[in-house]
Amino acid sequence: MSAAQDLHDPEREQLDSQWLYRQGDLVLGPLTGHQLVEKLYAGAVTGKTEVSATGPSGFRKLEELDGFRLHVSKAAAKQRVEAEARALRSRRMRQRLLAGGVALMVLGGLGAGAWQIARYSSVYLPGVKGDELSIEMSVPVITVAKRSGSEELFEYPGEPKQRTPEKTPGKPTETVPEKTDKPEKVASAAPVAKPDRRPTGGRPSGRVTTDPDGMSTEVNYDQAAINRVVKQSQATLYRCFKEEAERRPGFAAKVPLEFTIGNDGRVAQLWVDHPQLKKGPLFDCLLGEMKKWPFKPYTGERATVNLAFTIGKK
Repeated sequence: MSAAQDLHDPEREQLDSQWLYRQGDLVLGPLTGHQLVEKLYAGAVTGKTEVSATGPSGFRKLEELDGFRLHVSKAAAKQRVEAEARALRSRRMRQRLLAGGVALMVLGGLGAGAWQIARYSSVYLPGVKGDELSIEMSVPVITVAKRSGSEELFEYPGEPKQRTPEKTPGKPTETVPEKTDKPEKVASAAPVAKPDRRPTGGRPSGRVTTDPDGMSTEVNYDQAAINRVVKQSQATLYRCFKEEAERRPGFAAKVPLEFTIGNDGRVAQLWVDHPQLKKGPLFDCLLGEMKKWPFKPYTGERATVNLAFTIGKK
């Protein structure tokens, strides 16, 4: 009877038996059939794992044994479901990470853009004074440039005044007058000065007397156009003053500037009438920006523009 029962209930017999199983080159065990089933559902063994109930010989695959075949199928289905669940969680995690990265990039781009806009506004836009720095410009004064391009237009305390070489005083050169019935007249080295016909505004033209020795100069530059360019471009110099304020904490001063506009419409020379700022980073920055100012080309004597910036805290 017992033999007949075993034929009808092989699963129970196999589950109650002691089993050895292979893991790589090792033979482990013994374990009961129930313990093997637990390892099967835990994923420690699979249907391909070889087991033996008769000793070191007679190993067969677990999926080939009738008592374990149903458990092998269930464990495989369980492993597939868990693998799909893990894959779904992994995809969702990647999607969340990707969305978070995109959000961070967008926020970073917006932040960088806002910083650039604030920086540009504080430096270049007229009337915008960042970091509590006040910058004011005086009304430009436009005059005819001196004849000597190498002569200093400003005199600084303690520095000898530079002059161009002059001829040794002597008898003035005179021309031999023609013999006429009229009284003799001595001809000067320059033509007789004509009355000053300087226009009251707009574009000066013609000849005006500007030199103390009576030499006439031709003035063809447009004062109104020069004033417009200075007004439109003055804000480009704010960056230079702000950088100087960063280099000199507490920087506050009145900085007079004088520059000459060449006949090609570009700034040719710049003088800074401040003992500590005659040369250096501020001078280089100012000259670099002013060389970009688009004045109109003209002929005749060059124009000199005087203006001053007052730098200080509010």
